Amino acid sequence: MRAVRYTGVGAAAEVTELVDIADPVPAEDEVLVRVGAVGLNPVDVKIRAAGSDFGPIEYSTLPGWDLAGEVVATGAAVASLEVGDAVFGLARFPRAAHTLAELVAVPAADLAKAPTSWKVEQQGGAPLAVLTAWHAFEAAGLVGDAAGKRVLVLGGAGGVGHLAVQVAKARGAHVIATASAAKHPTLADLGADETVDYRDDAALAAIEPVDVVLSTVDDGVPPLGAIREGTAVITITGFPDGAVEALRAAGATGLDRIMVSADGAALAEVAALADAGRLTVLVDRAFPLEEVVAAQERVESGRVTGKVVVTLP
Repeated sequence: MRAVRYTGVGAAAEVTELVDIADPVPAEDEVLVRVGAVGLNPVDVKIRAAGSDFGPIEYSTLPGWDLAGEVVATGAAVASLEVGDAVFGLARFPRAAHTLAELVAVPAADLAKAPTSWKVEQQGGAPLAVLTAWHAFEAAGLVGDAAGKRVLVLGGAGGVGHLAVQVAKARGAHVIATASAAKHPTLADLGADETVDYRDDAALAAIEPVDVVLSTVDDGVPPLGAIREGTAVITITGFPDGAVEALRAAGATGLDRIMVSADGAALAEVAALADAGRLTVLVDRAFPLEEVVAAQERVESGRVTGKVVVTLP
């Protein structure tokens, strides 16, 4: 089968190649998936550039974690999935998974049946991003019916951000999202109740206090006026120096940096929301496998709205 491989450390164009390698064989608790689409995320390009483990995230010369595709074989212990099922998942994360390939062996527990209302590009682009939002809100206590809660998403138009806006809205929250002004109509279409230009200091300062902040941007710190006693502040990238102390002084609690993990059960709930018309995935651009270098460069550009996806025949 064909697969993407890194030859070393460097720019995508310098170290990325397509190679032929042996087909994987699923273990008893795994299924073999013929891959149709793979989402690329910031972590994919950061770990390639580092050429080594990225904190707890395992580096491999055979990359990829997101996937959508069709089950073509099942291990002897698998009862939840059958040959022919369309599935999506975040494979093995944070361990290496090798999904940027024509076939991949994945633990059945990491997968769910894919939403029938989504195209394969959306299915493949969603898992890491939507699970990040899902787990972040769980860490903040925003679960079940969140009617009356106020949620601020920093970086609302990005891969994680645009899905976080929708997940919070589906739970009944009042959602405020930051993004460039040009992306405000898109965020409104996704359900954001308020949109704020992240470059407008006066507008940021005018945000009224919220119950939950999710920061999806590097060094993202909410305006202190949005913090009140008990506000939960969750980041997926880390807090800059001095931010934790300032947020605690303003009353924030539950300050946390979360790490996403594979979670097929949560993806089954995501699929239900999708097929109920309450959740969609914006695909910024889809690239064929042969253009995986261009796909990585698009992620690195920082101009992405939604998700960058690699597709396979």
